[in-house]
Amino acid sequence: MNSTDNVVLIGPGWPFKGGIASHTTYLYRALRDLGPTLFISLRHQYPRWLYPGGDDRAPDNLTLYEQDAQRLLAPLSPLSWWTGARVIARARPHCIVIPWWHVFWTPMVWSLLLLLRRRCPAARIVFLVHNTVGHEEQRFARLLARAVLRRGDAWIVHARSEQRTLQALLGARAVHYQPHPAYPLGDREAPDRADARAQLGLADAPTLLFFGFVRHYKGLDTLLHALALLRPTLPCQLVVAGEIWGDAGVWDTLITELDLCEQVRLENRYIAEEDIAIYFACADLVALPYRSATGSGVVRMAHSHGRPVVVTRCGALPDAVVDGVTGYVVPAEDPAALAAAIAKFFDGTPRQPMEQAARDAAGTEDWHQLARTILANERSTP
Repeated sequence: MNSTDNVVLIGPGWPFKGGIASHTTYLYRALRDLGPTLFISLRHQYPRWLYPGGDDRAPDNLTLYEQDAQRLLAPLSPLSWWTGARVIARARPHCIVIPWWHVFWTPMVWSLLLLLRRRCPAARIVFLVHNTVGHEEQRFARLLARAVLRRGDAWIVHARSEQRTLQALLGARAVHYQPHPAYPLGDREAPDRADARAQLGLADAPTLLFFGFVRHYKGLDTLLHALALLRPTLPCQLVVAGEIWGDAGVWDTLITELDLCEQVRLENRYIAEEDIAIYFACADLVALPYRSATGSGVVRMAHSHGRPVVVTRCGALPDAVVDGVTGYVVPAEDPAALAAAIAKFFDGTPRQPMEQAARDAAGTEDWHQLARTILANERSTP
């Protein structure tokens, strides 16, 4: 790349696991469509032992590699930061886009910014902030996040609550809000509900979906207790589609104690991109019973598949769901309220209007619009 009109995107892309890698990959494709873009990706995201199964890469999805991504950076390798900065400087970028979601990245991003400010003084730094601090982090994390993020020139968030948090952290600097884009459904037609359930070996019965990594802050225990409350009148089946962080036996024990063994399917594995559609197709309602959150790409994913979502009143989740229209909003850590919302959904009222409203909500934003917002912000004056 020799043009002086280049964009550089730094971050994880497929085949790494998790929503940030998916988001960064889709963003890269949109930026590339709009102009020359250099994708500086990672050799690995975190130490692999932190991940369920000891691997930070999704299996069997080599087709999802971006072949022109340069996989240079490692979060704990200063030599890789120096190499990455040198490659970026050769591209002579006018804009450097950095996703931010966890203070684990503080040493790498801080060091890159020091190097790039010297080597690319004309380049503007645009932070795309998913979480100012992580879901379970404390005061010290806020200090680290502030030290890094205040070195940017522009900031974009997907949630109004995160916009307020970041503005409070940065002071008077403006933070731009841009809704989360809808996830494309791909070329393959998703099966209908009954076929999806048959393919997954599920009964053709009311079905809830909990999708994504299973971690404490996501509140699966609240959902299980809600199911136990519903069992006498509405024996729903629940599919938990995602890898479990920590001891899976904890969940097996809770499911047994609540007498839910016949109702809960634990798919303790990472769901590859090409398999996502069938899990949303099998569900009637998607549940995000988080006890803490900034936002979640799962809401957009569910709406893209025409599935309503029940979320808790924390972080930006209520901003993403119109209560009673595209899903339901309930208090966090309240199994009775969650059970009541689920029962209301399955009370016999036709669900097609809510499913269509979910699709309509997902279709209002796309990845090219996000890319254009980033480019507009990098051109604005500080």
